[in-house]
Amino acid sequence: MKLLEVAETLFNDCNNLIPFSESEVVKINSREEGYQVQDYFLEQKEKNGAGNIAGWKVALTNIEMQKLTGINEPAEGAIFEPLIYNDNAKIKLDNYVHLGAEAEIAIRIGKNISIDSRGFSNIDEMVPYVSEVMSALEIVDDRDYGRKASLGILLGQNSMNYGCVLGEPTYMDPMKIDILKGSLLVNGEVFGIGSGKNVLGHPLKALMWLANSLLKRGRTLNTGDIVMTGSIATTCWPIKGDTVVANIEGLKPASLEVL
Repeated sequence: MKLLEVAETLFNDCNNLIPFSESEVVKINSREEGYQVQDYFLEQKEKNGAGNIAGWKVALTNIEMQKLTGINEPAEGAIFEPLIYNDNAKIKLDNYVHLGAEAEIAIRIGKNISIDSRGFSNIDEMVPYVSEVMSALEIVDDRDYGRKASLGILLGQNSMNYGCVLGEPTYMDPMKIDILKGSLLVNGEVFGIGSGKNVLGHPLKALMWLANSLLKRGRTLNTGDIVMTGSIATTCWPIKGDTVVANIEGLKPASLEVL
């Protein structure tokens, strides 16, 4: 199966809410193939009314998440503008196969990173590109893949991103966001705890990794883009009636309710 056909298969399965166990078997052999499939997948999304790309997520920046999946490197995926929600979002469980949520530190990009940039080697270089910081919930749907998803499959279906919920933004010294501690709450109970240090050691390191990866793909980050830097704790899997909150110290919380 050609990579375009793989992307079309993954797009149709995701679009039609077909779980992993019922989907057509596809194979993606490498990271490079995974991003080629993702590019085709994103084209399919855009052609079918998903809107414009307004940000990116970085997956698997947390060592615990890497252990759970068996994938020992980060991965990225695009976030489409209509799927960026404000705090107190209401989402419908029926729109997902297997809904997940993750507590994260999100960054808003303050100025364009030139597509001609040679890349970055130090997190200090990322500070001028940060305009705001906020707590956030990433919305994911793994379609019941669980640990069966390879890196290629993860990349091919846009790293399973289905949007995000953003808390009220603030400005703080970006170099200090690694010390922020936070928790993921489900119905008021602590599901998981963590800090910015859980994200590759520093959320700016995740931002730098993403910027370099996008530049290699001929893409970049632009003013206003949202970057989800990665989960500070493990993923929760809410059901109908649940309320999920990302509560990170020094930042306004981000919450969603599942209808």
